[in-house]
Amino acid sequence: MSLVARPSDARRAAFPKQRRGWVKKASSLDRYFDAANRVLEAFNTAFDARRLDDAYVYGKRFAIFSLEALPKHNYYESPRYVSIRRKNKQDMTEVILKLEKVAEWMDDEEKEKERQRKKREAEERKREEERMKREAEAARVRLMQFQMDVDKKNRDMKGAGANVQKSALDKLKRMNGSEDGNVTDAFMNDLKRSFRTSGRRESETTDDNLAGEQPPSRNINDQPLPPPLPVPLPPPQHPANTSGHSKELPPPSYNAIMDSSKRDGDSQTSKKIPQSALEQAAAISAAAAGGATRREHQSLRVSGSVYANRELERHRRMAQRKEKVLIQAIKSQIHNEYQQLRSSKRIEVISLSTHQGRFPDSTNGCAVISPLVVSHHLRSRSSVSNDEISNVIDKECGPLLREIRGKLKLNGAALIIPSDVHDHLVDKKILKQDAFIGATGGNIMDRKHLAEFLRLLDSGEKNSHARCRTGAALFFREHVVSLVKVPAADGKWLFDLIDSLPGGNGMATRTRCHDLVALETMLRHYASSRFSESNCDYIDKNDWDDCMADFDPRVFQCFVW
Repeated sequence: MSLVARPSDARRAAFPKQRRGWVKKASSLDRYFDAANRVLEAFNTAFDARRLDDAYVYGKRFAIFSLEALPKHNYYESPRYVSIRRKNKQDMTEVILKLEKVAEWMDDEEKEKERQRKKREAEERKREEERMKREAEAARVRLMQFQMDVDKKNRDMKGAGANVQKSALDKLKRMNGSEDGNVTDAFMNDLKRSFRTSGRRESETTDDNLAGEQPPSRNINDQPLPPPLPVPLPPPQHPANTSGHSKELPPPSYNAIMDSSKRDGDSQTSKKIPQSALEQAAAISAAAAGGATRREHQSLRVSGSVYANRELERHRRMAQRKEKVLIQAIKSQIHNEYQQLRSSKRIEVISLSTHQGRFPDSTNGCAVISPLVVSHHLRSRSSVSNDEISNVIDKECGPLLREIRGKLKLNGAALIIPSDVHDHLVDKKILKQDAFIGATGGNIMDRKHLAEFLRLLDSGEKNSHARCRTGAALFFREHVVSLVKVPAADGKWLFDLIDSLPGGNGMATRTRCHDLVALETMLRHYASSRFSESNCDYIDKNDWDDCMADFDPRVFQCFVW
């Protein structure tokens, strides 16, 4: 059964394709509900204002996110989210009903647009028919006037010929000397003899000319009359003369017409292409940046719907950005730097004897394993040992995982939000609250954001822990790793990253960095190697935005002790 096409189908299909929502299972569900509520508020505002394009986009985004993304979070079925979950479902039902209303309004608008389009086309056809009728009538009048002018000239020419004949006859009469005006037979005989004599002389003259002799000069009055002129064509129609001179312009020559056509063709091909809406938006921005007056700025407008203009503005800004390097090129550069540091022994990778998930109790236990490793490091005299790390992975994390999941009403293999684990470990006195230095996060590919974390790990706030052992749990891409600051000889410090997931040889790894530069390169390599193709595509198309951090693959969070 095929669906009946709606008038607004093409309009809705032209909107940017909605990305399927996704959530990070180890991020707080409250933040995702807050994000959904902000979209819901934007939808209701647009709906009440009858901004149909905005309302449709926001409503569809809210419905998809609430229906497909939120239920995938581990905490979605948790008892503490019962009331929020119920309200979200009610909102989703209302939004879906309103979306249908928006679609109906769009159908009405498109029908009205089509009706107006047909009306404009009919009016245009009518104007064209009237114009053709006026031109035909004007041509008919010009033709009648032309015919009248020709008839008048013919009558005038006939009258002039009759007068010439009458004058010649009178002259002959006077030459004859007849008093009564009659021509005598003697005069007519003399005239005939004169014509015969003249004919013989003309023949002799022609023969002499053929023999090379010059013709005798003759009086101009003796030459025959020229043939009559052809009937003139009607003059071309010229525009009204606004200069005040009555002299008509002469018709153009052939060469002038060809030159004019060539110039017209060149001007047509060199005509400026009308500005698109995108170029109009760029012109508005340039006018504002160039100090345009308020009236000049207000005179610039971009045609199209509100939502479409915002999309054009977003694309315009993307096009105006400085050319940035694609993430794949950055990944390649970081990989080369990482390999150079490994070759120089400034970065060393050590394999451990176990890994997360080797026993079922440790599955998805990184949120517990990492802070436990940090707690062992802070209690040790120098640094947490490899055996202690293996013991945490295989034995210590299992009971704590079951306890925390039971407390939060989560299923047996659910990921746990790091902040919930830290709270539980503080309650259990495994971590001390007074040992907490701080938390930070942001874009892990941004050196400034990463430098803030390295500063806390290396020296703490206001250089308070420069000579102390520190540790951190770093949360990135739904996985948590440990970083510990290890004392070395000559007052120097080493930095180890401990990852409980299987590495290249199938076991957990401990990567040692001999300075902060090596640690920064290793963290950037660790992060960039975990970006999928879809992550890279998102990064290339979107600049970092703090408001969208929960949906950005570059976001990281760390807790330093």
